[in-house]
Amino acid sequence: MYRHLLFFMLAVLFGCVGPNGAPDTRPRVIFDTDMDSDIDDVGALAMLHNLHKQNRISLLGVIVTSDDPFAPTCASALNRHYGHGHLPIGFPENQTRLANHSRYTRQLSEEYPHPLTSWQTCPSATETYRRLLATSPDNAVIIITVGHLSSLQNLLQSEPDSISPLDGKSLVKNKVQKWYCMGGQFPEGKEANFYRPDPASTFYCLENWEKEVVFSGWETGQDIITGDAELKKRLPADHPVYRGYELYNRFAGRASWDQTAVLLLVPQSMDFFEFEDNGKCIVNADGSNYWKWGEKSNHRFLKIKDGVEKSAISEVITDLMTGNSM
Repeated sequence: MYRHLLFFMLAVLFGCVGPNGAPDTRPRVIFDTDMDSDIDDVGALAMLHNLHKQNRISLLGVIVTSDDPFAPTCASALNRHYGHGHLPIGFPENQTRLANHSRYTRQLSEEYPHPLTSWQTCPSATETYRRLLATSPDNAVIIITVGHLSSLQNLLQSEPDSISPLDGKSLVKNKVQKWYCMGGQFPEGKEANFYRPDPASTFYCLENWEKEVVFSGWETGQDIITGDAELKKRLPADHPVYRGYELYNRFAGRASWDQTAVLLLVPQSMDFFEFEDNGKCIVNADGSNYWKWGEKSNHRFLKIKDGVEKSAISEVITDLMTGNSM
């Protein structure tokens, strides 16, 4: 009996079966966030936790690609609030200059409990990425990035180690299904995640990524407003997401750039969006980008369908941020 129980627990842990014993077909998600300057990262992580609690995804871990020392502890506080305090968090290795420049990361870290004592006790982003991928089934993981791509580049450039005999590119090729990237501006422009602070990582990742990638550009989320009075009304005042938006701009509303990338996990997103895949995203040395029209490739960018009201997308995102089922 105990042996069967052990096998079942291991099967759940490694994604073979779900919590109810049936085959686990939920998308397995790694979230890579620059949780510091803007507040939409908090909204996006709230969506992921609520989708996880609803058994619609399996949230594997969080990569915090930031130079704010309170960013990983802020993510840890959010994880704990949702009952996932054990969730792995990775933080970029070998950073020499850290500074608290966020309106909310230090405050949430100090006001809410969390198991991560400091950024210094956080495993490296590369190690965390590799471990989460190595223990996943083949072609099962969706990576969502909503910040700059330094950690993703480090993963791709990583060498075989005790975690996996595969190098980073091979690990991604075997384990990743697709990549949702909040970044760029389409059909052309210059967007912060692509050019600040590490445009070289954007160029490298796009040149070396072989699986499908969907770009949710700046223009997609710019006019989809959330985090306003509706969020304030629907969350209790002691909720860390409430507190984050209160600290950021006192519920004045904010563009939903990061949330649009997370929304792609939900089938209902196709009521609102369509994809352009005739061509490829080209990144210049300064991080600016343009869409080079041509044959279909592994690149696609997101477009809002004609006739869709952006307020309808805002409503669905707010539902997911506050934990309402759809």
